[in-house]
Amino acid sequence: MLRAIVASIFVLLLFPTSGRAESPLLLQIVELPPYMIVESPTSISGLVIDPALAALRKAGIAFQWQIVPAVRQLVRIKSNQERVCSLGWYKTPNREKFAKYSRPIVKDSGYAGFANNQYRPGDGVSLDVVLNDPEVTVLIKIGFVHGEYLDARLANMKANSEFTYADMPLIFKMVAAGRAQITFAPLAEIRYYENLGVVSKDEFHVMMFKEMPSTGVYRYMMCSQKVEDELIKRFNATLGK
Repeated sequence: MLRAIVASIFVLLLFPTSGRAESPLLLQIVELPPYMIVESPTSISGLVIDPALAALRKAGIAFQWQIVPAVRQLVRIKSNQERVCSLGWYKTPNREKFAKYSRPIVKDSGYAGFANNQYRPGDGVSLDVVLNDPEVTVLIKIGFVHGEYLDARLANMKANSEFTYADMPLIFKMVAAGRAQITFAPLAEIRYYENLGVVSKDEFHVMMFKEMPSTGVYRYMMCSQKVEDELIKRFNATLGK
């Protein structure tokens, strides 16, 4: 699969506004609908890609798409051996120790629970009740950031946790099949895969929790220290314009 390997897709050569030559910025993505959708090597779009691509073009930044697994993306940025950035990443205190960030590109929708249809704890049940039930298993994607509110509760829950490197479509299928009672994802992502029919609608239900933040976490362009501050400033200046 495309996201299983490091693959250079194509190079979009644009001249920077300063008029001096600039080697293409290595720009890492991973297929993550609806934020990053790879339909073909020359057709890449999504809620993160579209505004980022517009900003890169307006800023005159030469870049080269690369599809790289998320864990590998982080290793490359942390090692600081290349002028490389990744799109669609959350900002965390640990990552800020070694990475540079752009302005926010987009903000996720609020998080919701994707639950097995047999798991019905009752209407209006609180998040704390779910996460403190020792009979519940929560399926968690390794390296996934859920935002400060939810991450803090997942770290201290009494429910069982099962961890996986699987992508979200497979995680949803695993929950629907009974591997766990629930997982958590941005509501927009759940609805995207629901509309694709990844899981039958009679195999799951969406759980909303009134105490959860109604909006999600910002996504950024995250870069290695080798990426020039001036380049990030140019990107920021044209983002959303």
